[in-house]
Amino acid sequence: MNPTHLTEALDVLVPEILALAKAPGMNIALGIDDRVVWAKGYGHADLATGRPMTPETVGPTGSDAKPYTATAVLQLLDRGLIGLDDPINDHLGGLRVTNPHGGREITLRDLLTHRSGLGSDFAFSDRVPPIALGDLLQKILAEGRTDAYGGSVLPLWVTPVGAHYQYSNVGIGLIGYLVERLNPDGVSFSEWLQGNLFAPLGMASTCFPPAQHPDHVPADLLDRRSTGYATLDGFQFRLPQIHAGLYPAGGALTTPSDHARFLLAIAGGGRLGDVSILTNTTAEAMVSPQAGRGPDPDNTIGYVWNVFQYGSPNYHIGHGGEYMWGWNQVSRVWPERQIAVTASVNQWDLGDLGSSERPSHLAGRLMLNVVDAWVHGADPRPLRSEAAARSYLAGVIVGDRLTARLGITAAPTGFDLDAIVAASSVAAGTPWDAAAFRSGIGDVAAADGTLAGMKKLMGQNLPAHHLAVVQRQLGVPFLGNMVSGK
Repeated sequence: MNPTHLTEALDVLVPEILALAKAPGMNIALGIDDRVVWAKGYGHADLATGRPMTPETVGPTGSDAKPYTATAVLQLLDRGLIGLDDPINDHLGGLRVTNPHGGREITLRDLLTHRSGLGSDFAFSDRVPPIALGDLLQKILAEGRTDAYGGSVLPLWVTPVGAHYQYSNVGIGLIGYLVERLNPDGVSFSEWLQGNLFAPLGMASTCFPPAQHPDHVPADLLDRRSTGYATLDGFQFRLPQIHAGLYPAGGALTTPSDHARFLLAIAGGGRLGDVSILTNTTAEAMVSPQAGRGPDPDNTIGYVWNVFQYGSPNYHIGHGGEYMWGWNQVSRVWPERQIAVTASVNQWDLGDLGSSERPSHLAGRLMLNVVDAWVHGADPRPLRSEAAARSYLAGVIVGDRLTARLGITAAPTGFDLDAIVAASSVAAGTPWDAAAFRSGIGDVAAADGTLAGMKKLMGQNLPAHHLAVVQRQLGVPFLGNMVSGK
């Protein structure tokens, strides 16, 4: 695999992805074996000043920091200070956690696999820095409700312990509190991460503060932080700072290059070069299936990490996160290939909460598609320019509607194609290539009229990772799924 082919592809496609998602900027880092081999920023870290997004731009991780928190408690596991199947109440002092739906005691394993019975929440956030973690957890458990809309939408407890996967920030907050209580140095959660994860791995631009506030974050990191934007179609808002009360669930700040070093350490069995952050046994268990995440048997969870297609050539792990109201981060690791990629986008789209199609998720996912194609041996560089790709796909859609969609086997004549091209109206600023458009119509007309034929045609002209971008540029996401057989 030639990393240059990947970086050339990203140089072409990331600007298109940002324009599609209406996102200000993205910075990315790629790691192979035990080093970061490439990092780059695209677009803007701040729109008002024109400050560019660079590899050194700092961004909030959101929930992509959960693997940091999991690693911290697993370091205590490696030291014999807690067991995976220990009831957490044995280690929480005066804090008691009782699932009202009954069943056995909650264990550390339950928290690491989101199977404690706790429901989803928004990390009990506020516009002011939070109270002490233990005090906040005590308050949450005593009140017995979640945060959204005064607890009227999502219950704090949803199932008995171990019944099924349910993502919970409260559960990760409890892990952070265990780290704070049990670490042998008697330091805070933030200090333990700094001394036992970030410093050893050389992550000099990373911190995990109780609040993203000048009282807790080095001035240099705050100065380099991107400006986050909350977006709706046509709007970009710069909203007041939000502080996650349950900060171990997602309050870290980092750069992609720093985070990639952590990802490579996880891929390397808990080691990066001469530095060990976990034992090999623990690190391998962290990225191996420990429980299911739903009906698809290929989608499982390790210890916090999402694990996909374990045991197959497509095996990879991943996580991601958003930080209110302006940032999104994604990460993916191929442990057996020792490859990792991560990216930060300074956008949170305010529409369609919970939908992975919203732009703040979409930008990162489309970027990951490009990297995934490269990891699996493809040359990810686009076969067509932006104008030619869009116009060709538009031609394919027109050709499909004139022939295969209606079961018509007669191909449009050359005169028909000339007439269609001549009568086409293209909005100002829309990329357009008349020859590619005509070619798309003609190629469909010459195909066999079946979905299998469409799939073959599209694969030859717009490989899946590029098609995923172009189909959304044209507003037809279903087409790509149809012709790719998904």
